[in-house]
Amino acid sequence: MQKKGITFLLAVLCLTMLLSACGKGKTAEPTPPVEMPEEYDTSEPVEYETADGFMSSFLLSSDRDLIDTINDYGVFYRIVYEASLEGDELRACGSMDYRNFKGQDPISISSDLTHIFKVDDNTEYRKGTEAGDQIITKEEFAELLESRKDSGMFFEVEISGGTVKTAYLAAQ
Repeated sequence: MQKKGITFLLAVLCLTMLLSACGKGKTAEPTPPVEMPEEYDTSEPVEYETADGFMSSFLLSSDRDLIDTINDYGVFYRIVYEASLEGDELRACGSMDYRNFKGQDPISISSDLTHIFKVDDNTEYRKGTEAGDQIITKEEFAELLESRKDSGMFFEVEISGGTVKTAYLAAQ
């Protein structure tokens, strides 16, 4: 009976080690701290997002106080309470999850940060509709961020080479 218990314990330990390694790839060299420009005078920490992958959250401006808490299923809330798109920056204040690829479960969920994403002329802006995804203009995307800031819309960015490849909003 004791051998079965030890075998079971070893199997659980091996499974735990395998699962903890999921999603880990090469570790990038640490980047030096970025000095925050004066125009970003904010009490929340600022994170310049450059890692390739996907980051997502939900537009819920009135639920900021739920950041760092869990729901009834034991999952941390992901809430963006303020978002804007101006010039070459897409800003999202709140908590966001990170994934290496689209279908993956979240690897990490940030606390309350001001996430700053770089956009360029190649960034594609999408809106989910009942008929499927629709490409929209940068201006339309910026307007959606403002007009739907407490809608619960799903917000996702795909980052490639340090720049947003695709920015996406959809009703849930």
